[in-house]
Amino acid sequence: MGQLVAPGQKLVEQQLADGRRVYSSSIPLPDELPDILVRLARWAKEQPDKVLLSEPREGARRSISYGEALARARALRQVLTGRYGLRKGDCVATLAPAGIDALVLKLACLSGGFVHAALPPFPFRDGVETEATSSFLENARPRLIVAPSGHPAIQGMDAVSLNDLAVDGSDMATPGVDESVSPDDWAAIFFTSGSTGAPKGVPITRGMVSSNQAAIAAMWPFVVETPPVLVDWLPWHHVFGGLDNIFKVIWNGGAMHVDAAPGPATIEATAKLMADVCPTMHIAVPLGLRLLLDRLENDDAGALALTRNLRAIFFAGAGIDADLWRRLAAFRDSHGDFQVLSGYGATEAASTITLSPAPLERPGELGHPLPGHSVALVDIDGRSELRVSGPNIAPCYLIEGRRIDLPMDEHGFYRSGDAAVLRLRSDGVAVFGFDGRLAEDFKLSSGVKVRTGPLRAGLLAQCAPLADDIVISGENRDRLVALVFPSPAGKARPNELSARIAAWNAANPSGSTAIARFDLATAPADRSKGEQSDKGQIVQSRYLRNHADLFEALQAGGGQAPVGA
Repeated sequence: MGQLVAPGQKLVEQQLADGRRVYSSSIPLPDELPDILVRLARWAKEQPDKVLLSEPREGARRSISYGEALARARALRQVLTGRYGLRKGDCVATLAPAGIDALVLKLACLSGGFVHAALPPFPFRDGVETEATSSFLENARPRLIVAPSGHPAIQGMDAVSLNDLAVDGSDMATPGVDESVSPDDWAAIFFTSGSTGAPKGVPITRGMVSSNQAAIAAMWPFVVETPPVLVDWLPWHHVFGGLDNIFKVIWNGGAMHVDAAPGPATIEATAKLMADVCPTMHIAVPLGLRLLLDRLENDDAGALALTRNLRAIFFAGAGIDADLWRRLAAFRDSHGDFQVLSGYGATEAASTITLSPAPLERPGELGHPLPGHSVALVDIDGRSELRVSGPNIAPCYLIEGRRIDLPMDEHGFYRSGDAAVLRLRSDGVAVFGFDGRLAEDFKLSSGVKVRTGPLRAGLLAQCAPLADDIVISGENRDRLVALVFPSPAGKARPNELSARIAAWNAANPSGSTAIARFDLATAPADRSKGEQSDKGQIVQSRYLRNHADLFEALQAGGGQAPVGA
């Protein structure tokens, strides 16, 4: 079995004349950065019958091969230009969920030089233009909107049904040639979550896609030597699933098997699908990873089916709590020959900014900058903001229909809004570590700053496995209060949960760390109100705004004070 990661990766430090330290990877970005459509055409020629993507369909699975995907995409491009008059640079907005039809439309846009914009399904569920949907449409300015058959948008917004875009053998007989494109051409528009305001459009150029995938392959040669086989549920209106994962598969000639979103009702089918297709890489978020471990930790046969060909489990380095990490590490040590990798990214960077240079030692590792990119740590009020420069950075935002500059510093580095630190691993490799989101920090009435990210992570570790999440409040107040989302174990042992928080307070007694009062959440965060992301994580700022009265009541003496056992 070949190398998992490129050997000898080092963090290269350079001190500039003004004293700023800039870091880069010792691995160079490859000189050759072919377009993603060129990569697809290569595999369509070399392995035309290999499955590119499969999806669930009426109790079975339906699949499309590389050769068929390219032929159908080129035929659909002809339909879009001939029937709907689309030209290079026009935007096609879609509500199609991840699957074969969505893939063919995405590839047809690449073939025609159209800009593909995947719209989030929830705001458009009623199929009419509202205050919630207008910002998406104003920023994307689509010439065409495409929706699944029967979607209300077909009537309410004059969307075109996917069924109307179906192509047959006669359409594929004369596909013509692909549109001439350049790396600066926009390939897609993705939208940020909008947790702190109206969603912003982020254009992704074709060059950003190429540099991202070429850099990943340079750092992680296993995705080239073992073309990735993914069982993936991540939504395609997010850059993680709809850009990075599907293009990682296409870039390296792998296969994606679209799965249902993780949940108690779907995890059995997920385990069976994994047993059938034997993934080489599992890309996870905490919600799905926790459910998968619940299902497989005590099932040796099921665990073997998952890990038979598995090279790596990957998650975003900032998003896993200490208890889940311990469970994952124990599962890794007990089953198979795979490793755990992580990374860090943003929509503004075509998904990826840093990746692991070696298997993880602990959660929170962000890794090294992608080849060809530079990262700077810049002091902001006693913390270090991670800033990045390189070919992955988007050209602008789309806000209120206008192109607006990204938040760049005077040196041309994108300001991520996240804090990071340099850590030295036990093997001597220096890596970046996540240190919280600067936007979540706040000050008490005393002027003392509360570092919400590290505080929340510490409390979750203290309360594991009794708490799934914690929302902390106290801006411009005298003390901190918290709402705890208990796990099933926490619901059964509330006194122990209280004692754990009391023990935390005893060890961390300052006003910026101790929790004066808390309560247990009686309902999950409401995704329809923006309180929960599509990855299953609570959007802290939105939850605090939506439940201001609850936190005011805690400040006034509601809930309970932490009491030791």
